[in-house]
Amino acid sequence: MSFKLKEYLIVFFIALGMSLSLVVCIEYECVGTEMFPTYYGSPFVFKKTSLGSSMQFFYNISGLFLNLVLWYVFVIFINKLIKNIIKITHYNKLIIIIYKISIAFFLLFSFLSILITWLEIGSGFDKNFNYWYWNLNKEANDWGMVCKGKWRFFIF
Repeated sequence: MSFKLKEYLIVFFIALGMSLSLVVCIEYECVGTEMFPTYYGSPFVFKKTSLGSSMQFFYNISGLFLNLVLWYVFVIFINKLIKNIIKITHYNKLIIIIYKISIAFFLLFSFLSILITWLEIGSGFDKNFNYWYWNLNKEANDWGMVCKGKWRFFIF
């Protein structure tokens, strides 16, 4: 496996972990007469709470894919920026060490995010559960709910 391929696989893994985590997210709480799940986006809606269990979440495949693409592009950009800084500083050993430690941290963080997601994923692929597409606005309008998003950081 070539070095470039390994690098892009590492970036993909980190982007997947960042997509699944709620370190930077938009939390959509819906207000109305009905009980409604809380939705999470990073920035696209990809996760909602289960009304039956506080330890179970349901995932939107298309939202997860869009978040993955967005985070992948962001991580690639940051990676190239740091590599350029390393070149400009003539391969300063301290910067290289910090870069490698950061990669190790993000790999561990991504592994834990993926593991937690695996443990809390809801069962089934019904339209109301894990599904390819959710239309949050249509669903909220159908039930007479109003959903507003707020930026949140470090939700666990």
